[in-house]
Amino acid sequence: MKPIKSLLPVSIWLMRIGLLLFAYSEYFKTFTKFHLDDLSFYIAALFIISAAIIFITGFICRATLTVISGLVISLISIYNIIDVIDGGLDSVLVINIIIASIAVYFLSNPSCK
Repeated sequence: MKPIKSLLPVSIWLMRIGLLLFAYSEYFKTFTKFHLDDLSFYIAALFIISAAIIFITGFICRATLTVISGLVISLISIYNIIDVIDGGLDSVLVINIIIASIAVYFLSNPSCK
């Protein structure tokens, strides 16, 4: 069976939208509390800003911004994976691995399509 190559742009946009929705559902409450003395506020802010940049760079071709945002999201996801790995294999760990792999995709392939 041959791959459906016309669905590649759709899948890239689904990854962009998924990152944005994950950032909203996972980090928006922490971000709106605005505790400047808490590390989780800065992690949430970086993740939300990076996810928004990856989404916006889908409209404008800025490969450097996509790569930097992918790197930031990758690092945050790796930090979260290390943080929850002691609990064994659960849904939080799997979701963070999936988010890290999406971020690595944008880190390695800043598509401007």
